[in-house]
Amino acid sequence: MNSLRYFVTGGPMQLAMREWRQMGKWRGPISAFAIGAPLGVTGPFGSQTALAPAVKYAFWMVVALVGFGAAAAAGRVLSSAALGGKQATRIVAIAAASAVPMTFFVAWAMGVVRPGRAFSPLQLLGLYPYVALVQLLIAWLTSPDNWMSAAAPVEQPAAAPEYPPEFVSKLPPALRRDILALEAEDHYVRVHTLHGSALVLMRLADAAALIDSRLGLRVHRSWWVAKDGVRVLERTSGRAIARLVDDTVVPISRAHLSAARTVLTG
Repeated sequence: MNSLRYFVTGGPMQLAMREWRQMGKWRGPISAFAIGAPLGVTGPFGSQTALAPAVKYAFWMVVALVGFGAAAAAGRVLSSAALGGKQATRIVAIAAASAVPMTFFVAWAMGVVRPGRAFSPLQLLGLYPYVALVQLLIAWLTSPDNWMSAAAPVEQPAAAPEYPPEFVSKLPPALRRDILALEAEDHYVRVHTLHGSALVLMRLADAAALIDSRLGLRVHRSWWVAKDGVRVLERTSGRAIARLVDDTVVPISRAHLSAARTVLTG
């Protein structure tokens, strides 16, 4: 009992970013499209004039997608601890490392779309910085600390509410759990639980003020009930009552009826 969890809801931007983070396996292809499309438009490294439009877009889409795979593989090999734990250093290292195989891939792919095109070792060295720039962008996009990840932190459930120690400590050890209701008796409060009841020297108003409102509410001048302790709300003989899980009947005053319906039946 008393195990309800509450989640913090974010704004529209947080929701959009959270959905992006949860897309999992689709992040790579979507990110490849996001990078490949502008590269296809701008046509860097001479591809603007060297390749037909349809070939140019397909070429850069494939290069971007393979680049994400290369960056992911490099990220698994390069641990943050080995690089001093700095995220910026890790991003640069991933870009530099993944650009090595990607340089050879780009050279090979260029030979496929332009038969007969070959790169000398010196030309490969000249190609590497340009490939590294693209890989740097990809490494940043795949980094857990980029702006998209930072904008939508993973939300953790709020801690489940608990009865305050200063109240629970007044009860016998066997009755410190599964609380159903509190009943006023002169200057005392009778605490009803699934395992019996006990009197505590305290006013009902003071006890209700101590207890987290998520756990229950006052339904009568002489009664406070726990949400998890109520089985059903009923009306009998013209009056509203809350029937507890142990069949104890608790009266609900007219002043508290609306709140009781909202909280106990919600």
